[in-house]
Amino acid sequence: MVSKMMQTCEDPSELKKILAPYFEGFNRTTEIADAEGSMKFMHPQGVIVQKDTTSTFGKEALTDLFKRWYDFTGPYYFNRYDEKYSGGGDYIVVEAKMELEKVGGNEVFLRGDVMHIWKKEQDKWLMFYEQYHVDS
Repeated sequence: MVSKMMQTCEDPSELKKILAPYFEGFNRTTEIADAEGSMKFMHPQGVIVQKDTTSTFGKEALTDLFKRWYDFTGPYYFNRYDEKYSGGGDYIVVEAKMELEKVGGNEVFLRGDVMHIWKKEQDKWLMFYEQYHVDS
């Protein structure tokens, strides 16, 4: 069986437009360190992977991860650049460089690469998979 993503490959600029409001909403949750709010953008069976280090799966574990993460970082801006969009059907893949910048401090405290796989569930898009790598 061939997945829907393999059947269609949509225009990257259209894929970016589709996800723009979801990224805007998710970013608002990082700017106030709102773990429950961040989870509203995650798929209940979602996964977050720190490449070659750890992985976290499922709603309860991800909620706990967001809470501990925001306790550690405080509010921040999630800046993505050099984005590449691909996919189609029920999946959109976004690969980008990232910088996390403290709100009110103009201090970048983390840089690296990130990949998000968004999955369409009924009428909305949810982040199904995030993989990131932190620059040394």
